[in-house]
Amino acid sequence: MTEEQKFFFDLKGWILIPGVLTEAEIEPLKKHVYDGGNGFTGPAADLLDHPVVVDILTDLLAFGSTPVDYYNFRCEGMFTTVRKAGWKPSGTENPHGGKFLGPICYQQQGNHLFSGLTRVVWELNPINVGDGGTLFLSGTHKANFAFPQSVLEPDNPHLETYSCPPGSLFIFTESLMHAGTEWKNPDVDRVSLFYAYNSLQSQFHKMNLPHETISQMPPKRQSLFRGVWQHDFSVQPHSEGSNRFYSEENRSL
Repeated sequence: MTEEQKFFFDLKGWILIPGVLTEAEIEPLKKHVYDGGNGFTGPAADLLDHPVVVDILTDLLAFGSTPVDYYNFRCEGMFTTVRKAGWKPSGTENPHGGKFLGPICYQQQGNHLFSGLTRVVWELNPINVGDGGTLFLSGTHKANFAFPQSVLEPDNPHLETYSCPPGSLFIFTESLMHAGTEWKNPDVDRVSLFYAYNSLQSQFHKMNLPHETISQMPPKRQSLFRGVWQHDFSVQPHSEGSNRFYSEENRSL
């Protein structure tokens, strides 16, 4: 991450990186999503460890470590969405999140950030303020006071959103208060892929990705789905027992 990205992620709990993907990359992705494809197969699989994502998550979840043949963070789920005018959220319209406790909480020490459960979203169509993109209450990943009722109401004026061109990427900590809202643009659908990432030490979502799907990925990408542990005392010397590679016996469930 750049120093500017670190500053604003720590300040707000989210960052937007516009126009990461080219039109040539976006079109097959949109077709894949409209055809019912998921984010683990076809052209979408390359988004799992896109270089921009890896650069940011290495700082947010892996403490700046970038091994050559495996990743020091995990992917633990995703969903795609196609939202046409009139689409309304089901259960996420009220702002939620906000300073999780335990191993998925947001932390900052010195120049190091730790985001815990982190959401990575790819927007394949343009988003304008007022269309119905994801809403955020910036800074609530570090809030110290109880939330007043005014910020817990759907689509309340305290919430922020964003505008971006197609192929943009936004990343936020799930400790941040955020909400869904009605999609209002009658001319453009919201076509998005939402990925969830976490550290090697914790798991929030139950993973149900079949081994057969993971086994078709390159070995380094497979490491995103290995089990949730970091040390095996049965292996000697202990330094050889760290959790680096995926196998059918070593996968998150």
